[in-house]
Amino acid sequence: MSVNPLFLKIASIVIYLSAFVSVCLFVNTQMVKYDYFIYLYGTSTAPGSKALVKVLSRDGELVSNPAVFVNGVRQHSPLIDLRPDMKEIKVLFGTTEAVFPLRYKDVAEYSFKPQKKLRPTRQEAEKAKRADLGEKKIFLLPENFRAVSEFETTVGLYCTENDKPCADTSVFLDGSQHELNSGFMRFTTVFGKDQGVNISFESGESGYVPIPYPGKMFKFYRTKDSLTLASLSDTRNVHIDCFNEGLWVGTDIVSVGYEGLVLPKVYTQCDTVQASMNSASPGTMTAVISTAKSLQGNIDDPYFAPLSKALPQFSPAAQRYFVTSYNASFFQPLSTIFSGEKLEKEFNAAREKELSLYRIMLIISSVLGFFLFAFIMFKNIKVIEDEDGEVISNSLAKQRAIAIGALAFYALFILGLLYFLNNLA
Repeated sequence: MSVNPLFLKIASIVIYLSAFVSVCLFVNTQMVKYDYFIYLYGTSTAPGSKALVKVLSRDGELVSNPAVFVNGVRQHSPLIDLRPDMKEIKVLFGTTEAVFPLRYKDVAEYSFKPQKKLRPTRQEAEKAKRADLGEKKIFLLPENFRAVSEFETTVGLYCTENDKPCADTSVFLDGSQHELNSGFMRFTTVFGKDQGVNISFESGESGYVPIPYPGKMFKFYRTKDSLTLASLSDTRNVHIDCFNEGLWVGTDIVSVGYEGLVLPKVYTQCDTVQASMNSASPGTMTAVISTAKSLQGNIDDPYFAPLSKALPQFSPAAQRYFVTSYNASFFQPLSTIFSGEKLEKEFNAAREKELSLYRIMLIISSVLGFFLFAFIMFKNIKVIEDEDGEVISNSLAKQRAIAIGALAFYALFILGLLYFLNNLA
C-alpha cells in the first residue's frame, strides 16, 4: 500500500506536536497548587451575620492584615457581612493575590457546632489550692480572673469563717495593714515569680496564699474613657473579640506590645472583651474583661465554689466585683462556620478533571505516534544488494528485531513519561 510521504510528514508533525502540548499543559496544571486556605469564623450563618475572614498558608502561617474584597468590593477589615449574593472573596497581601470562589450557599450549607464557653482546665483547677488560715478561708480574685505576675493587678480578697464574711476589721498583706470591710477588700500589687501574698490577722492566723489561676501574656487595663490591652512581649495576630449580652459583635486582629495598645472606642461599649491568639481555639493564653452585671455561668470551679455560699452576705460592692471578675473566667470561642478544606477538595477535583483530559490527549497522541512510527519503520524494512548481488544490509529478521526493539523502547518511554507526570510533585 502506497502512502503519500507528505501526508506522513504532516501526520507526524500533528501527532508529536499534540503530545508535546499535552505534556506542557499537564505539567503546568500539575504544578499549580492550592497554597492558601480561607476560614470564616462567627456564631451564625444567617444572612446579615458577621464573619471573620482568616487566610492561612499551606504551612499553617496566618496571613497578617490582608486586604479583603467581597465580590470585588474592598472591606474595611477582615470582618465581613454574610450576604446571599456573595460569590467570591479575594485577599491581597504584599504582591500575592488569592481568590476564593466562595458563595454564600457554601457557607449556609456548612454544618457547624456552636462552641461552649471555656473554663479553667482540669489541670489548672487541680493546681488552684486554697490556703486556709485556721478557720478562715481566703479567696483571691484578680479583676480579670487571671493575673499575669509581671503586670500590676487589682485583686479582690474575700475572707470567710463558718460560711460567713470574716468579722475582722483589718488584714496584713506582706506586713502592711489594710482595712477589711465585712470580709472584703481590694489591693493592687505586682505578684512577681512567687505569684502570691503573705496574709496575717491580728488574731494570729497567717500564711502564704497563692493566686489560684495564673494568667499568661495579656493584661487589660480599663480607664474611664478607654480600654487598653498589653502583652509581655511584642505579639502579632492577637484576636480581640467583642461581646454584648452574650452576642458576638466583632473581632479585630492586632499587634500588641508591653506598652499596651489602646483599643478602638467601640470596645468600651462591649460588656465582655476577650484577647487570645486564636478566637476559635484559644488554649489557656487568654485574657477577658467583663462589665456584665449578671453571672455568665455557674460558680462551679473547686476554688471559688465554697465562696458562693457566703457571697450573698457580702456587701453589694463585693458582690458586684465578684460578678464582673468571675465572668472573666468564661471565654466564648468563635465557631468555624466555613473551612477552606471544602474549596481545596473542589479545586483538586477540577484540577484532576483537567489533568485527565491532558492525560487522555497524551495517550491518544502516543498511541497514534506508536502506530505511525511502526508503520514507517516496517515500511522501510528491505534487503539491499550490491551490483554483484551480495546483501549489504541487515537481514530481514534482524531489521524486524531492531524495529520491534525500537517500538518496545518507545512504549517504555511513554509509560515512564506517564508515570513521571502522574507522580510529579
